[in-house]
Amino acid sequence: MDFDLHIKPFEKDSFILTSKINDPDLIQRFISDIMMGTKSKTNSNYKTNVHGKMTRFKYFNNNNNFLKLVDFMRPYLNKVVPRSILLKDSWGNILDKNDYVKMHNHEPAAVSGILYLTEGVSTYFPAYNKRIEAEVGKFVLFDPALDHSVPKNKSSTKRYSVSFNFAIKGDYDNLD
Repeated sequence: MDFDLHIKPFEKDSFILTSKINDPDLIQRFISDIMMGTKSKTNSNYKTNVHGKMTRFKYFNNNNNFLKLVDFMRPYLNKVVPRSILLKDSWGNILDKNDYVKMHNHEPAAVSGILYLTEGVSTYFPAYNKRIEAEVGKFVLFDPALDHSVPKNKSSTKRYSVSFNFAIKGDYDNLD
């Protein structure tokens, strides 16, 4: 397993971990799913920190392909949070020309992440003074307390990504 892990003191120990998947078919399916989800009446286009197109927040939570990706990421997740976690939110984003993401964080999640489906504008983490470049198949797991943003997309090429949050599994989370 190849990954790049950055740990920095930040109010508490924080982290940014990056790695990559290489499955062009899976990536294309996610792009198609996002295109459909941003056209539905339940989309969150231009209503959140994402000043771009966005599916609803739990759009990928029951998507079998995304759940397979979560299984692939488990060893990476275990590196940063050695407790049982559950997927809480997973949504798709499209940044067209002049779209951007405002500075924000994902607290109170336990782990947050982004899967880049295309190249495009980077994600900026000021606490690390680090830009994570968007590359096809690259994913980043990060401390939800870390503020981050995406600058305005100055390209006419759309930037597709999937963002997600995990929470610590509680005693009653699997009960009906």
